[in-house]
Amino acid sequence: MGRLLGSMREAGAGEQITALAPRAATHAALDKPHRVATLLLELRNVGAGEQVTALTARAASDFALDDLEAVAALLRYLWKVGAGEQVTALAARAATEITLHNQDAVDRLLESMREVAAHEQAARLAARAAPEMMVDKLNTRLLESMREVGAGEQATALAARLPAVGRFDQSVQFSGNLEQFRLGREPDGSAAPSWTWTDLD
Repeated sequence: MGRLLGSMREAGAGEQITALAPRAATHAALDKPHRVATLLLELRNVGAGEQVTALTARAASDFALDDLEAVAALLRYLWKVGAGEQVTALAARAATEITLHNQDAVDRLLESMREVAAHEQAARLAARAAPEMMVDKLNTRLLESMREVGAGEQATALAARLPAVGRFDQSVQFSGNLEQFRLGREPDGSAAPSWTWTDLD
């Protein structure tokens, strides 16, 4: 509908725009972020401020959360049109409802939340990821993203789960304790003490 509104605007069809804008805001499909963005832009171009508000509210409450890349993109689009309240609402839904299976997508969603100043929601998502995220194939870039959104404590908690799946080196490297554990660790998790060959007698 965004392109149709654009064509009508170019043709000077003001009466038809007035009739179509409310329908576009309330019935347009919300399946693709770029389509929502195009429609928002055209509604704004034709001065349909009330419809812009209605569409951003729909997007924040009804947009599906199964595609995290799409959610991240929509957050940025809503931010660009100044829909701060709706950004907060969508980010809050994502932080509490999304599944955490795709760590790369979670990473990018955290980045988008940081870009749109959804800091509280990013922290909430990071707090969920710390105990729930699978760590056997964890990309440590996610840990850095958690730090960047101010969730350093949650990142540390997630990194602390790495040794249990045989990834002690990555855990130590992330925590900055590489020198402390240069000789390995004891079964209780403490740093292994230094030793000499005479200790083996």
